[in-house]
Amino acid sequence: RAVLESATDAILVLAADGRVRQRNRAAAAMAPHGADLDAEGLGALVLADDLPLAHEALAAAAAGAPQALLLRARGRGEGGVRWWAATIAPMRHGSAPAPLLAMLRDVSEERRAAEAVRRSEARLRAVFDQAAVAIALTDLHGHFLEANPAIERLLGHDAHALLGSAWTEFVPHDDHAAAHGALAAIREGERESASFEQRFVRRDGRVVWAQLTVSRAESPDGRDGLVVMLQDITERRALEAQLTWQAYHDPLTNLANRTLFRDRVDRALVGARARPGSVAVLFLDLDNFKTVNDSLGHAAGDQLLFEVARRLLNATRGCDTVARLGGDEFAILLDNIRTAHDAVVVAERILAGLQAPVLLEGREVTVGASIGIVRAEEQASADELLRDADVAMYDAKQAGKNRHAIFEPRMHVQAVARMQLEADLRVAIESGEFSLVFQPIVRLESGRPVHLEALVRWVHPTLGPVGPDVFVPLAEETGLIVPLGRWILAEACRACVRWNADLAGAERIGVAVNISPRQLEEAGIVAQVSEALAESGLGPERLVVEITETGLVGSGGTMEERLHALKALGVALAIDDFGTGYSSLGYIQRFPVDVLKIDKVFVDGLKRGTGHEAALARTIVGLGASLGLRTVAEGIETDAQRAILAELGCALGQGYLFARPLPPDDVTGWLAKALGLPVPSFGVPLRARRRRATTGDMVAVSEGLVA
Repeated sequence: RAVLESATDAILVLAADGRVRQRNRAAAAMAPHGADLDAEGLGALVLADDLPLAHEALAAAAAGAPQALLLRARGRGEGGVRWWAATIAPMRHGSAPAPLLAMLRDVSEERRAAEAVRRSEARLRAVFDQAAVAIALTDLHGHFLEANPAIERLLGHDAHALLGSAWTEFVPHDDHAAAHGALAAIREGERESASFEQRFVRRDGRVVWAQLTVSRAESPDGRDGLVVMLQDITERRALEAQLTWQAYHDPLTNLANRTLFRDRVDRALVGARARPGSVAVLFLDLDNFKTVNDSLGHAAGDQLLFEVARRLLNATRGCDTVARLGGDEFAILLDNIRTAHDAVVVAERILAGLQAPVLLEGREVTVGASIGIVRAEEQASADELLRDADVAMYDAKQAGKNRHAIFEPRMHVQAVARMQLEADLRVAIESGEFSLVFQPIVRLESGRPVHLEALVRWVHPTLGPVGPDVFVPLAEETGLIVPLGRWILAEACRACVRWNADLAGAERIGVAVNISPRQLEEAGIVAQVSEALAESGLGPERLVVEITETGLVGSGGTMEERLHALKALGVALAIDDFGTGYSSLGYIQRFPVDVLKIDKVFVDGLKRGTGHEAALARTIVGLGASLGLRTVAEGIETDAQRAILAELGCALGQGYLFARPLPPDDVTGWLAKALGLPVPSFGVPLRARRRRATTGDMVAVSEGLVA
């Protein structure tokens, strides 16, 4: 009896019908307040819904079969429903009905804990099944033990069909080593987890990328295994690949860009250390590409660049690297060549490939290229090769364009000197080192002067006189011709006003000023001419603006508009060096031209007595007459040339026969003598009265410097 009362479990002796014959204190404590355990039996303890189940268990136990079951008990006070684990068994055997022994243990806490575990597992299962990230449980060798539906979407295989297969079976062969290495490191305890990116081949053959996170965990059967999480990063990898491609390629032509080209050259140079001279770089610059851009527009220019890129690829080997460095500059890396001649062959093949016209905006356009070639010597770098190839390209362009040149050390020396000359040119413009000389233009019949052409001269502080054929092309290329030309225009107009003032009452003399195509590209060129006329007081009818014929060929509508605007100021327009630029009659008719200047090369032909040049000169004079244009012959040196030109109908000319270019101090005297006037006598020497360019005069000029 003491043992019975000390037990914490409820112990009851029951009749077969469930009435309580005997109970311990624990049983009484389990009964709800107000319940009569002795009178109600199990009904005082068990919920009404579970009483049928309890009576079935009593009947079975009375028949000799012990029972174990869970019953819901009525709670005490606010405790609510509780769970009991009940065991019911007969106390003795015999013919008479035996009493039943029932033991009831309160398992509510265990039941709630088990329910919490079940719910947690259910939630985890829901997360597992519904997760957007593919999750799998595998053994230590990567064989699938469980897989969620996201695996199906990633790999294209049914999740159940994957069970037993290793995930490495779906990895491309090239990636097997890395995949197996990661598994081995975790399996052998070198690391607890690993995260890496891996390619997979789907059932449909498509390759996808996944971010894998593999961690050691217990498998469902209790053994060590792995949890593998796979996140689809195919789109991210595609975007990264696209961004990487864009970082190393030119978006217009799809060629390599400068960054990738330098990297390829560096790699080739490393491999070429055992084979000196096996690497060559070609630097290519299109000839007159700017003319296409200006005349047909940037869209046509882009189309031309794309076509050039295609032809470069066709002219090179598949293993060569073709790059667009920017603008109209390209570079080609040739690796594993045997001799310098191999690079020359490629350059010639490129030049031949570019000869075929390109149809742009309904017009056939032919573009040439200047190519510089350099072979890598020992210890050469990518930057040095590009520099030397660029220098050689410039040499090819200076030699006449549409050709190639092989780099020589002297070219680098010349390039350095040219760079220094460019710097000196900038200083010369700012400090007023330039001066003007003037060559008369006369009537061939009488020799009387009509105009004087302004010619610029530069005396370098250390080099001495620098020829216009040297510094003018450099000024045009660098844009320095714009501020220099502004000064020339203003100074020439002022000088012309002074001459006419010195020769008051004489026939009015004009001045001719050359304006380069680069100056005509400036939006303010018309305003500059108007300003020079206004500031000097020169009448516009006294100014002749000369433009070279080559500057007009291929020019677009903007050039035509500016020439008409200049003409509207009242100035005369002349085409200089006519006959050398292959212009058509259509060009002359389009532009508001007043004068054709016959190039000296045709006049020299008259001196030699060759019929070809004489015929061309006659044609130009006749063309001018038919169009109502005046003609001026340049470079007349003999009376015979003057006589022939006058006989052909050429009215005006200039050259050493009449006068060499005159310093400003000598112009007035020469004009007076040529006009049959007394030479003016001044109290102040002309040299002292002459206005030269000063630093103050060049303020506006320096503001227009173009790098």
